[in-house]
Amino acid sequence: MTRSLTRRLVAGIAAAGLALISVPAIAPAASAVDACAPGQTCTGALSGKLGDTSFQITMPPKFNGTVLLYSHGYRIAQPVPAAIGMALGMDKAPYYSATTTPGVGATYTGNGIPQVAPSAESAMALLGQGYALAGAGYANQGWATAEGVEAGELLLRHINGGAVKGVKQVYAWGDSMGGSITQSLIQRNPGKIAGSLPRCGAMEGPEQAFQTAMTVMFAWKSLVAPTLKVANYAPGAAGYAEAVTDLGTVFTIIGKVSTGEMTVSPVGYPIAQANLLAGLMAGLPTKSPTYDGVTVNPAVNTLGLGGAIAGGYSPLSAGANSTAAMLQNVAAAAALGIMGRYELEQRVRKIGSLGADQSANFTDNVPVVYSKLLSPEQRGEFEGTFTAAGPGVLDAMLGTMDASIGSTTARFPANPAAVAIVKALPAPKATYDKPVVLMTTTYDPIVPDGNTYEFYEDMVGTAKAKAAAKKGLMKAVAYYTVPPADGYTSFEPGAKSASAALSAAALGGSGVGHCTFTAAQDVGTVAALNSLVKAKTAKAVAAAKKIGYAIAGVNKDRFYAPSPLKKPLATARG
Repeated sequence: MTRSLTRRLVAGIAAAGLALISVPAIAPAASAVDACAPGQTCTGALSGKLGDTSFQITMPPKFNGTVLLYSHGYRIAQPVPAAIGMALGMDKAPYYSATTTPGVGATYTGNGIPQVAPSAESAMALLGQGYALAGAGYANQGWATAEGVEAGELLLRHINGGAVKGVKQVYAWGDSMGGSITQSLIQRNPGKIAGSLPRCGAMEGPEQAFQTAMTVMFAWKSLVAPTLKVANYAPGAAGYAEAVTDLGTVFTIIGKVSTGEMTVSPVGYPIAQANLLAGLMAGLPTKSPTYDGVTVNPAVNTLGLGGAIAGGYSPLSAGANSTAAMLQNVAAAAALGIMGRYELEQRVRKIGSLGADQSANFTDNVPVVYSKLLSPEQRGEFEGTFTAAGPGVLDAMLGTMDASIGSTTARFPANPAAVAIVKALPAPKATYDKPVVLMTTTYDPIVPDGNTYEFYEDMVGTAKAKAAAKKGLMKAVAYYTVPPADGYTSFEPGAKSASAALSAAALGGSGVGHCTFTAAQDVGTVAALNSLVKAKTAKAVAAAKKIGYAIAGVNKDRFYAPSPLKKPLATARG
């Protein structure tokens, strides 16, 4: 079905993309041999086996004895073309530098600037409560879990070696990949860290994260853009060119769909519906920062459906709203799914000394039955949306994808050596060791909330956690942020499509997007962790957990369970 989606789609992707924020300006560094004084910001570099990492420590005017050690999230290591980088907000983020890349031109590249908090507002609030803030920039960017853990350990040693006076305890916290680093760090250093706060993390590891991306990209290759490389990028510059071409292809097509310039793919499928199918099979949300998956353009009320269609108004239905949301979400996910995969494959090549003729692919999709990844509930909810593109379109698309089952040429077999290398990278284990507070958004296009849920359920299912729970002393809790109960998609008067700015304002920054927490949620969950660590009785543990549930935008349903993670290889069994 031909449909005009928002003309501002690509420009609005930043709100659903990587967590890109700013922090207070860095003050002159203190001497490495002196403690960082009250109210001072101290910077420097620490050396480890994986390289040098920059760090920052910011002291409050009056120290309460607790240091918050922050691990930052994923930063794309390779240059991203400027147009795409700006759509993702990299031009406004201090953690990306403007660069020039031969053959590409203006680009943005992730840098090693340290980060001590998710946002400047959160940093100021926590400093006002007496917390010292610390963070490192990592020796390398990309899927740098090894570098992140090493940086955290180096910074811990530096803090405990006299860089901060009067330390009573250290809490570790982090976002996205930093959430995984946070939990890995405390599991390796339980005697040095009193509690952890991993947020919106890829807690189920990189294989699950990149399987999600593989589902999206293989669907695109099968139904939208057959020229996509998808995986096993060539070594070095040649592979970088392949990845940049893939990313440009996806963003160009999404941009053309958003303006109505392109509706049908070169292989004959409706692009908007094919993209919706890709996201549904991968488990991506049907809400984005602009589209709530519910609201219909008010023009339908005055013009009627036929008149609104003729006038090019959108969205015309809840299904059209979800379809537009999925375009934004896939665009956000593609940045990690393409550039992130290229970087991790290059990392695998280096670690394993793989030759150019050897595959660096670490996610196998050869036996996947993609039609099984579309649940009956999803099929029922969006049947009308798919049928609007033509009778039998959905089954035809699923049939095209399943037709290549078992093919090692049409699909992407994994190299066992590459799989082993990725499995060996630092990743959190679902063990109950120290007090832990987890938090994630319920509509995350990068790391679906099932990552937090499954990790938490496995953790509290351990014998140690069960024994603590019997006494009411199980110090673990998971919070989920949610958007407003009413729809938040907003329109300028007479506008043909939604306003990204008005929608984001109505959304309020909670529950939708990747690691998009409010400052109140940042500060509130730190308070919950602090109380949980200090709790000595079952009553105190229960009271500590209530602190998080009382935060605005946090789901009050303590039995909340998101949709299960989509696990492609599980479809090959039974």
